Amino acid sequence: MEQFDVIVIGGSVSGAPTATWLARKGFKVLMVEKDIFPRDTNSTHFIWPRGMSYLNRLGVADKILEQTPHFKQLEVNIEGIRLHGGVPLQAVRDRFMSLHGDDDGVVDYYCGPRRFYLDKVLLDEARSSGVDVREGTSVKSVIIEDDVVVGVRGTGPDETILEARAKVIIGADGRMSKFAHRVNSQKIKVREKSTFAYYGYYSGIDKPELCIHKKGRFGTAIFPTMDERHLVLVYGPTAWWSDFSKDPEANFLKTYEFVAPDVAALVKNATRVEDFKAMGRMVAFHRENWGKGWVLVGDACSFKDQWTAMGITHSLRDAELLADYLEKVLRDESDWDTAMTQYTDVRNADYEDYWSMVCDGAEMEPYTREQLTFFHSLEGHQDKMDQFIAQVGDTISFNQAIPQDDVTPSPLPDFIRDFDSNALNYHDNMYATS
Repeated sequence: MEQFDVIVIGGSVSGAPTATWLARKGFKVLMVEKDIFPRDTNSTHFIWPRGMSYLNRLGVADKILEQTPHFKQLEVNIEGIRLHGGVPLQAVRDRFMSLHGDDDGVVDYYCGPRRFYLDKVLLDEARSSGVDVREGTSVKSVIIEDDVVVGVRGTGPDETILEARAKVIIGADGRMSKFAHRVNSQKIKVREKSTFAYYGYYSGIDKPELCIHKKGRFGTAIFPTMDERHLVLVYGPTAWWSDFSKDPEANFLKTYEFVAPDVAALVKNATRVEDFKAMGRMVAFHRENWGKGWVLVGDACSFKDQWTAMGITHSLRDAELLADYLEKVLRDESDWDTAMTQYTDVRNADYEDYWSMVCDGAEMEPYTREQLTFFHSLEGHQDKMDQFIAQVGDTISFNQAIPQDDVTPSPLPDFIRDFDSNALNYHDNMYATS
């Protein structure tokens, strides 16, 4: 039976960087991945500056930028209130200093590489860093001795047998994690309400930067990705998905025309170059993230709605953070329970408030008059718009209030002063009569 320090199950955006960091620390790492890369997956693939900073620290950001346009500014448009800005570099520095104790390699740009490219870059980096990568290999069972997970059994290409042991087994196989099921990791918190998302890829659109629009109970997003294509997405409350999906392509355009008519005109004049992709329901959860001999990372541990596109960034955060705590265990500088408790506490402190905010937002309730008044107070004030965007991008905490005492209030537009979501029929399912 093969022997390793660490076995990582799953070779994507959480597994590959975790394996890479551990291999660079001198440990013998096996990473098994059921697919053979490159392959695509149904996932948002926007990476905020915080996430690009992790990729830069890992040494692969330049490779990503070879094929993917990147930007520093973006627009969040809420009921016609335009907030345009970017995540300040100092805010990224502060977040990394707080969490990791250093700000080496941090950046203030974002991009949206396709998953078939990003995941292959990460897997190749793991292999070049000394990780034993086994693609096309599925774990079928775990080996348990004295209640401790000590290894895995599985099959590889041509039904080759895998039997391997390690001091630590890491489950990085996504939100539908089979490894989590095998080690009996229970969900400890669940938020059922979510968005649906429906998106496609278009050529022939001349629109730089990410642009997010919110109106009523709907949202849209558009950003440039690879091969001169744009990802174009609509989302809304999952309770309306069944009606939306009766005529999804027509309802996709109908939603865009309602939320962002200027962008809808660009989309209608463009060419869709791939089939649409859909996610009808995205239930958020936390799982028990560690036990005797095992630990979960990325979406296997905790999943949330797509509407802030923060999943990749948080997977990259988990990878670097977990590798640092596992190093203490593997070098006998800490016992397992102490290190994993510390890792969990630090991760939760960095994550829990944002996770809850995403879950609340995923219910897609219309904004209130008071909220629109607040957004209106930010418009035109660059430092305040930048702070808000950095909050959405989980770089500045929402607990750090945007100061208002230095702003001279401007007269409210009529649409805010008279705003009434019920009078605007925002709570009505517009797909029900389609």
